[in-house]
Amino acid sequence: MTPRRRIGLLGALALILSGGLVASPMTAAPAHAAYGPCNTTVHRTDGLAVYNYYVVPARTGNGLSCYMQWQTGSSNAVRALQNAILRCYGSTSAAQRIRDTGGADGFYGTGTVDAVRWLQANRLGVSADGVYGPATRQAMRWPDYWRDPRDGSVDFISCYNPPF
Repeated sequence: MTPRRRIGLLGALALILSGGLVASPMTAAPAHAAYGPCNTTVHRTDGLAVYNYYVVPARTGNGLSCYMQWQTGSSNAVRALQNAILRCYGSTSAAQRIRDTGGADGFYGTGTVDAVRWLQANRLGVSADGVYGPATRQAMRWPDYWRDPRDGSVDFISCYNPPF
C-alpha cells in the first residue's frame, strides 16, 4: 500500500470515528443527566437559626445536584418538592395541579410535570421544561420549619429562598 493511500484511509477512518462520537448518546444526553435522579431528601439550614431547617430533594453522594422528571426521583424526594409547591405556591395553578392529581403522593407524574413547568414559566424565570434540577431548586422558595428542642415538635415558619 502506498503512503498516499495509507494517509487517505487514515483520514477516512478518522472522519468516520469523529462522526460517530458526535452522534453518540453520551453527547446527546441532557445536561441534567450528569447529576443523577434525586433519590433522597436532606434537611438543610440557612445558617441563621439553629433549629430551623428546609427539606430538599437530594442525591446520595452528590448533595443537592440532582434532577427529577417524568417518573423519576424517589417518592420522598418527589413528595418534598410537591409539599414545597403546595406550601409556598399554594394559591397558584401549580399547586392546584398537584391537588387535582392526587396531592403530595410522591409520584412525578403529569401533574407534577405540569406544576413544575408552570412555576418555571410564571414564577421562577428558568427554562420551562418541567424538569426539577439545580436551577429550579435555586429559584424556588422552600418551607422553613422549626423544631422545638424541648419536645421535638415541628412548626412551619414561612417560605424563603435560602442560599444553598
